[in-house]
Amino acid sequence: MYGMKIKKVKTGQVRHSSDWGLTLENPMPQETPNLKICQINVPGAHGALDLSEGLWGLRFENRRVPLCLGGVRKDKRWPSVYSVFLNEYHGQRVEITLDIDPNWYYAGRLYVKGSLARAAQIGKMECELDADPFKYEKQSSLEPWKWDPFSFVNGVIRNYGNIEVDGSREFAVIGNEHNVTPEILLLSGAVTVTFQEITYPLEAGRNIFYDFELEPGKNWFTFTGSGRVAIDFKGVSL
Repeated sequence: MYGMKIKKVKTGQVRHSSDWGLTLENPMPQETPNLKICQINVPGAHGALDLSEGLWGLRFENRRVPLCLGGVRKDKRWPSVYSVFLNEYHGQRVEITLDIDPNWYYAGRLYVKGSLARAAQIGKMECELDADPFKYEKQSSLEPWKWDPFSFVNGVIRNYGNIEVDGSREFAVIGNEHNVTPEILLLSGAVTVTFQEITYPLEAGRNIFYDFELEPGKNWFTFTGSGRVAIDFKGVSL
């Protein structure tokens, strides 16, 4: 039986649905996010001018993740379980990792919908996650690569946590199917970064440049100066 891990963003607390004796009715519950459509009707022309991809590629609305949780308990225990779950999560910002898809998580606001449905000792509660359009990789590009959770089907080995720069250095960053803006950390020294012919000086700590978007495949960064840098991001997927 499959369930899910729930992490409260505010406190960092992580619990599993099995802590309440609950499993997922559908182990891979999700709906695809709607595309943000931008169309302009041009007088005198057939059809419409579709600008949905614009300058930045496709953009999506939030996605709905329906979560039907159920289990078997003594009749008198269900009201307490339901109340505790409501107090813990209803309306909270959470990260949800499905047991069947452990390398990714969904981030959004969790809602418990309607009342607890019961038939004798069987209970069921309907929840919904108003989630970001993409699911996120569990590991960031700064974390050491681990064998155990790695997917040999679509996994990417990244370790961008300590890049030495002495003069000029080109560095390839592997992007996945959808554009992501990385954060570039200046750990020491004085370094500038160039990406797609755009150059910025790095300040100590975290730097984010919104015109730096990783595309699928290799993305080449050029670091110039002397010091140590790191590139932090998480891959995303529908």
